[in-house]
Amino acid sequence: MGRRPYHLFPVQSDKTRLVSSAQLIDVDEWSVDEDFPIFPVGSKPKRLIRCPERAPQPFLIPGHSYLFKVAHSWRAQQLWSEVIAYRIAAAVGLDVPPCFVAVDKRTAEVGALVEFFYGYPDEAQSARFVHAADFLQRLSVGPRTDRPHFIRLNLNLCRALGLDNAAEWWARVLSFDALIGNSDRHPENWGFLQRIREAGDASWTLAPAFDNGTNLGYEIREERLSDLSDPIRLGAYVDAGCHHCGWDASSDHRTPHIDLCQRMADAFPAARDAIRRVIAIDHDQIEEILDTCLQFRVSVSFTRDRAHFIAKLIEARRQRMLAIAGS
Repeated sequence: MGRRPYHLFPVQSDKTRLVSSAQLIDVDEWSVDEDFPIFPVGSKPKRLIRCPERAPQPFLIPGHSYLFKVAHSWRAQQLWSEVIAYRIAAAVGLDVPPCFVAVDKRTAEVGALVEFFYGYPDEAQSARFVHAADFLQRLSVGPRTDRPHFIRLNLNLCRALGLDNAAEWWARVLSFDALIGNSDRHPENWGFLQRIREAGDASWTLAPAFDNGTNLGYEIREERLSDLSDPIRLGAYVDAGCHHCGWDASSDHRTPHIDLCQRMADAFPAARDAIRRVIAIDHDQIEEILDTCLQFRVSVSFTRDRAHFIAKLIEARRQRMLAIAGS
């Protein structure tokens, strides 16, 4: 079967798949991976499970692995952040692992079900995933393991692996992260797929932009949503948002999303086209995505107040990005 393109479920152009992919997926009879029943990467509770050979929905891959990321504690709203981020990415054609709402009825857990982006059944050429951290940590000095992590270095690493599209990829991912306010694109949240060719040498591609739950105001309590919807407070919230990356060795620290995108556009004029494609999503598409989330009846509720806040938040971020992209 191999890997499928991640724009299979466009938000507006395919109404049938929109309705289907909005269905709640019950994973209580899915088998748990024997080697990794609890997935060890990251700080949030998650487990690796396998889709049954008779997939319960047509958009699921029989026999393939999925991460079930449990909505837990004060981070529970990351479930909706990850689902919304995927659907935004699908709408603008960005390579992001499919993500759906799921429930384990045996444990009464609700969470995000995220498709593994490698190890597909019947894949012609198997891939191995390598975190960017595996390369960047060789350059680390001092106690911090998440530095260095700046865009110039990331681009050099990609080029060293023979990836000529690195600037465009980073322009699109940075603008996507800015649009949703993702603050967690650290070196273990991006990386590469390695395949060994028949000649014995390795080919490299950038992996899809995965782990997109730390965004869209997930940390804001329900009672604060209306206050933060005030234009002044909302603008301050957007301005305070930072990416994990810096720009270069002299500014290797968390940098405001908008500033980082501006640096990218100034250094690589073609990056503006990549940014325009990401922020081409319009208000009606966002509203449709949010309305879909409101249809679910699960223990971690997605409220209309949160939908209104997220719509305003995305539009505020999009307006900042439009100023960078130009006409």
